[in-house]
Amino acid sequence: MPSEDANDQSPVVEAAHTPGRGRLSTLLRVGVSVVIIVVLMLWILGAFRRGVIQASKQPVAEESAAGLVTQKVASQMVPAVTEAVGTVQAEQVAAVTARVVANVIEMRVTAGQRVTNGETLVVLDDRDLRHRVEQAQDAVRSAEATLAQAQSDYKRDKPLFDQQVITAYDFEHTQTNLKTAEANYHRFQQAAREAEVNLSYAIIRSPFAGVVIDKLANLGDMAAPGKPLLSMYEQDRLWLEANVPEDLMSHIRLNELLTLRIDALNREMRGRIVQVVPSSDPASRSVVTRVHLSETKDILPGMFGRLLLPLKSEEVLAVPASALIRAGQLAMVDVVQEARLERRTVQLGRAIGDQFEVLSGLAAGETIVIRKTR
Repeated sequence: MPSEDANDQSPVVEAAHTPGRGRLSTLLRVGVSVVIIVVLMLWILGAFRRGVIQASKQPVAEESAAGLVTQKVASQMVPAVTEAVGTVQAEQVAAVTARVVANVIEMRVTAGQRVTNGETLVVLDDRDLRHRVEQAQDAVRSAEATLAQAQSDYKRDKPLFDQQVITAYDFEHTQTNLKTAEANYHRFQQAAREAEVNLSYAIIRSPFAGVVIDKLANLGDMAAPGKPLLSMYEQDRLWLEANVPEDLMSHIRLNELLTLRIDALNREMRGRIVQVVPSSDPASRSVVTRVHLSETKDILPGMFGRLLLPLKSEEVLAVPASALIRAGQLAMVDVVQEARLERRTVQLGRAIGDQFEVLSGLAAGETIVIRKTR
């Protein structure tokens, strides 16, 4: 009996100790996880790396302003401007065509070539035109002979009619022959002149001094009126065609000189307003304004440009370019504070001559150092 009681109690003892072992296992797993996380954090922070220089604050030596060239920052009034974008266009563009029907036998120019006024551009086959000139000249000679005979008949019949030797009918016939011969002679002369003019059209010359844009025909092509052979523009007559917003139209006037900029050449120049189209584009709410370019060297039609429109003057803070210290994209100046220098970062705006507008970082009345330029 005692042995059965002992056997009955053993399962109860084992069941009582099982929850305790589970909690211990859980605590061990949590502890190991915490230790791993702490070790990883220490490794990331560099606790296990040797030879790493630890960050620390080092004193910066102060620099005295004695002996340096300084200047007080002051506000100044500068004219405010806004931009109207546009495109360079040629004032005069020509599509060169033939006036007669003939084959092209010479193309003496290529795209981009500069030509002078009257220079030969294209030569056409003139054999048919020369044949027509010869035919017209033969007709003139024949009409001239007929006219000479009619004049001779008139000189013969006029005295006879005055002496009433011939009838009025016969003399009127002589007069009619003379007038007809004179009319035919003049008509054939005009036809001969037209044939000679058409012959001159076999050589196509430049209508002005300019630049060939593109060649549109080749040797052997048939030239005809209305069919372009090449296109060209006048190099010395270019303008900027800018789209000026409607609300800025009060700032422009015909013949006014304005500043314009060609971005591709990084060049500014003065231009005169020569045309203002009297109509507004309903899509962009702008008016086309054409400004004649005072300089055309290296400028090509189609280039992007900006027309600078002056507005009311505004007060700005500006510093000389020689006061700026560049470090990559940063701009800094040395400010004098109680005879000591304080290097300060500033935000710059637009360039104003040899100065730059300061948007932030400086105040009027502060003193800055001017650096010597080499």
